[in-house]
Amino acid sequence: MQVTKSKPILNCPGHTIEIGKATWDDQETSVRNRYPTKTGGFSPRSSSEIPLGDVKEIVSVVADNDLLDPKVLADMIGALSDSLSRQV
Repeated sequence: MQVTKSKPILNCPGHTIEIGKATWDDQETSVRNRYPTKTGGFSPRSSSEIPLGDVKEIVSVVADNDLLDPKVLADMIGALSDSLSRQV
């Protein structure tokens, strides 16, 4: 992944969310978790690069199954609303 943007996650030293050109197609954008590790840094759980199109599907499935706390949902709705306001 060729990173174009990176955002640090508060209260988690070294943890960032990265946005960039996808490894499988440099015309696509992907997003991934990055945690500090001895050899650089990626998610210790799995390969974490996700196509943007899959983000919607993941969020939809999580919401359909009521897997997130209402406070987390409110934070996400606020961030999505802010994004919508910036784009229209």
